[in-house]
Amino acid sequence: MAQHYNDIYRRYLRLAAVLCLSVGAACCGDAAFGLTRAEIYQATVPVTDRSEGAQSAAFQAAMRIVLIRVTGRRTADEDAAFAPLLGNARRYVQQYRGASDNQLWVAFDGPAIERWLTQNGQPLWGRERPVTFVWLGEQTGPQTGTLVTAEDTSELKGAVDAAAELRGVPLLWPSAADLQKNHLDYSSLGGAAAGGGVSSLAEIAHRLGADGVLIGRANNATAAAGVRWTHLFQDRSSEFSGTAEGVNRAADLYAGLFAASGSLAPVDIEVSGIADLRDYASVQTYLESLTFISHVSVQALTGDVVRYRLTTRGGVESLQHTLALNGRLQSLPAGDNGVQRFQLRR
Repeated sequence: MAQHYNDIYRRYLRLAAVLCLSVGAACCGDAAFGLTRAEIYQATVPVTDRSEGAQSAAFQAAMRIVLIRVTGRRTADEDAAFAPLLGNARRYVQQYRGASDNQLWVAFDGPAIERWLTQNGQPLWGRERPVTFVWLGEQTGPQTGTLVTAEDTSELKGAVDAAAELRGVPLLWPSAADLQKNHLDYSSLGGAAAGGGVSSLAEIAHRLGADGVLIGRANNATAAAGVRWTHLFQDRSSEFSGTAEGVNRAADLYAGLFAASGSLAPVDIEVSGIADLRDYASVQTYLESLTFISHVSVQALTGDVVRYRLTTRGGVESLQHTLALNGRLQSLPAGDNGVQRFQLRR
């Protein structure tokens, strides 16, 4: 009898969840990550003329950008394994149109490319992309300089933004108001270089909506400037040099954590703290939005705990990294049965 009522309750929850999907999407939708699926599969490239040959070459150039972005590999465009996708780039084009300065905007069929990558054992990095805040100082004299803001139009900022667009890394820059409010200027990076100001800059960045932080010190404002970078993400910290290396190394790290490969396999998780239908719909919608999860089903309901079975690739580790990024589901110690456990955060 208890099982009978549990089945009825489960069916009721599923029906009610359909009615609450819009609420769930508002709670755990695109705002949780930095890019939408559509944005990942769009690129703008030069086109020499309106001939079919030039158009085909542009489609292939756009596909190369998309492959770098969606696999997380910065040399994916040179990998022979992707020759079938490049050779048939036109087949995957959904929309295209001319843009200014002899450019062509191209949008590809994302789900079709994802299926190809999955079937051929290639990594897939979807919309689970950390937002990275950039603190970048441009030196103007022996002891003077400026902090780059979102309104800046320097060659250096343009080069950093271009590298981020290629890799699919969402960036945040401080506004002039942010600098004024937090009493920051070029000298603030001096303390960061010594280690004293890193935590302060990271705290401000996180408060402004970022997951990772890049702190850079450039010797000028040109696209060829020498830049020393410090990258902070969760409990990781690394340093490197080069104009685009800040973005590229950050992207390499993120792809290593969030790009999933391998065959589909079931993973069971338990989520506690689900108090009502709104919570139920929110969690269900969020899990279904993750790129590497192809199916979500409810296995059991006990009090405020729901057990889900996820059909996923990448295993438990990829799942843990992704859920930690969003922060909506907080990891708990695994249960006695080895099932991964999470707490819904409010």
